[in-house]
Amino acid sequence: MSADDRKMKTLRLLVALALAAVAVLVVAGCGGSGPDDATGQEVSATSSDQIVKSRDAVTKTENEIVTGQYPNGHDTDEESASGTKPVKPCTLVTEAQANRILGGHVKVSEHLQGPTCAFSGSGRSVTLVLMEAPLAPLVAGARSAQPLTIDGRRAWCVRYETTSIVTAVRGGKVLQVTGACPAAARFADAALAWL
Repeated sequence: MSADDRKMKTLRLLVALALAAVAVLVVAGCGGSGPDDATGQEVSATSSDQIVKSRDAVTKTENEIVTGQYPNGHDTDEESASGTKPVKPCTLVTEAQANRILGGHVKVSEHLQGPTCAFSGSGRSVTLVLMEAPLAPLVAGARSAQPLTIDGRRAWCVRYETTSIVTAVRGGKVLQVTGACPAAARFADAALAWL
């Protein structure tokens, strides 16, 4: 390659770089928030002459938002639709019974959801809930369901993510004891004596 060819190639490269720099400056200047070329003053993208006026009737009136009220004056989420008093699940199995089943040092706690009673001790835990639900869908929807009899009643050891004992009790309710099925069956037996 001759010296003239190298000079031409270098010149073309410089021209291309200069054009690229000019293009970057032109694009950067198109933001619309810089000084106006004619007046030298800042132009705001939110100036009032750029806002489109609305004729929407909804925005002309303001409606007052009213806080919801309970029809009977209080929250009834934890009340039975039949009007029966709720059964406290922690009263269905005594602490002494829970200690015999789980091996001692059992801690009992009631959780509001359900309400649910949780028993934990010796590295094992069992939860007990009495709920208003049909039994058939609980059994049919389980991954597995093994029938058994507890306190003369038909019950099932069902498996969803964990195992549970489920059985129907009076008033269309279901007793569900979640935990390993042998321990859950013993808890269900103790609870069914009260139901």
